[in-house]
Amino acid sequence: MNSWTIRTKLTFWYTSIFGGALILFGLLTYLAFSYANNKSVDVGLEEEAEGIAYCVRVSKDSLKDYVTCISNEKDERSSEKYIAILDQTGNLQFRSGSLANDHLPLSSDRIMEILSGKIYFKTIRITKGRLLRIVTVPTEDNHQLIQIGIAVNKNIAPRIFLLALTALGCLAIIGSWFGGWFMAKKALRPIDCMIKELQNIETEHLGKRLAQHLAKDEIYELSAVINEMLSRLEKSFNQTRQFTADASHELRTPIAIMKAGIEVALSRQRDIRNYQQVLANTLEDLGRLSKIIENLFILAKADAGRYEIQRERMNLCPVFADIAEQLKLIAEPKNISVFVEKVENAFIEGDELLIRMMLLNLADNAVKYTPSHGTIILSLSKNNAQVKILIKDNGIGISQKDTPHIFDRFYRASESRTSDSAGGGLGLSICQWIVGSHYGTIAVESELNKGSTFIVTLPAYQI
Repeated sequence: MNSWTIRTKLTFWYTSIFGGALILFGLLTYLAFSYANNKSVDVGLEEEAEGIAYCVRVSKDSLKDYVTCISNEKDERSSEKYIAILDQTGNLQFRSGSLANDHLPLSSDRIMEILSGKIYFKTIRITKGRLLRIVTVPTEDNHQLIQIGIAVNKNIAPRIFLLALTALGCLAIIGSWFGGWFMAKKALRPIDCMIKELQNIETEHLGKRLAQHLAKDEIYELSAVINEMLSRLEKSFNQTRQFTADASHELRTPIAIMKAGIEVALSRQRDIRNYQQVLANTLEDLGRLSKIIENLFILAKADAGRYEIQRERMNLCPVFADIAEQLKLIAEPKNISVFVEKVENAFIEGDELLIRMMLLNLADNAVKYTPSHGTIILSLSKNNAQVKILIKDNGIGISQKDTPHIFDRFYRASESRTSDSAGGGLGLSICQWIVGSHYGTIAVESELNKGSTFIVTLPAYQI
């Protein structure tokens, strides 16, 4: 059954359930018909037995003639009859009918029950395997027992009824199989269409979507879920392609610069200062290349969910103070003033190494995009259940069209923001991942040529 199609399984279960219900209904109907038929036989026998008993009470002289007349009659079933009269001890006094050689012997206990007024029915097998249905009743004076029986082997009505039920049941089951196959095929036709549509969707055409089913049923929900999945796949494929292209570009640039520098240095004999300069430039490019590779490694582990975050209760105040001191050292060559506007004790549950990396990336960005003699302001505050970090500069700012994309990997806002930068375009992406992994948010408020403010909000540690 595991290799069956859904259509075959639906048809099989539909036919099985329908067939089982039909067989149960047919069996109950047959039993009811047989019971009613047998009951009608018993009622007829009982009436004739009571008629004979009445004749015994009215006139014993005409009893034999009456019994002989009844035994020679044929009922509507054309069945043979058997009539016998027994004394109160069970001895046979008279027997009539074509079944004269057969009778129902009675035990003394059974005779006592009958004489007490109980009507006794019994079916016995007579010659040639035929069945005889016999009723035994007492006369009013309890001096005699009257038996009257009828051969029921020729009563073929139940057999005919059973044969008709069987034939109709077989036809109904066969019809239910074809009907179930047709209904299953019709019900699964939208899925067949979906399969054909999905077979035509390739990685180069993930923008295609399944046609929505008109009825708001399970097929509609399935197509909607598949379309949502295709949207996620398309987005993921596009991000992967873009990421691969951008990473290749970012890695190719420093490698090409290093290669060109080395080739120039080797093109002719140079003094030691020139070689030292080439090595210094190469070392700088290698540092940038190493930083890009390190960031790519962090993001790859984060995307795969394999980066283990060591969460612990930590106070942001000393961490923030350390970052502020490092920022002053980084900003000193450009004569950028660094001010710590506000610092409060703020506890969070997080990975100190990642928090430091996030703060340092934001501080480094502020220095990169703030011109000489500019200003950077830092702030750490706690408000109810949140910790807020502000890093504000009066640098070149970000345009409105670039603001929604600055957290994208390898995104470069404009030439003015990249011409003087040695970054790989991954710092803000890593910051966003770190903040998100700590259940916080990061946002930016910026205006071109007026500066930017990065706002990080983290949930405070609840004691």
